[in-house]
Amino acid sequence: MNWMLEERRQRRSPDRTVALRFQLEHTRDKGRIEALVLTDSEGLVVAHAGDDAVCEELGAIAPLVPRTLGMPMPPLLRGGEVAVRSFMLDGQELYLASLGGNVARDALLANSSKGLRRILGCN
Repeated sequence: MNWMLEERRQRRSPDRTVALRFQLEHTRDKGRIEALVLTDSEGLVVAHAGDDAVCEELGAIAPLVPRTLGMPMPPLLRGGEVAVRSFMLDGQELYLASLGGNVARDALLANSSKGLRRILGCN
């Protein structure tokens, strides 16, 4: 019965910014993802896990990727596989973008999106 009392999250924070970073770091580590970014529709980074410069480039192109096939990648992203998942929160479209990752990446991004919505939806 003790297993029911165990907390599944290893790190928690009441600070929303820190909680977002913890969520992204967990997903990045679990999926062996090089960089993971949450960005708004303007390409502004809300939260990230990974190298700052890579995350800035990834965040800037995230809103463009779902609309543009075959677009050239910025220098720091060349050679890596970019995946972008969008979701709506309170009428605003947000993007979760990743660079690299293992075979479980898509499932991890879907799960991470749920966690990000939960964190951002808290008042």
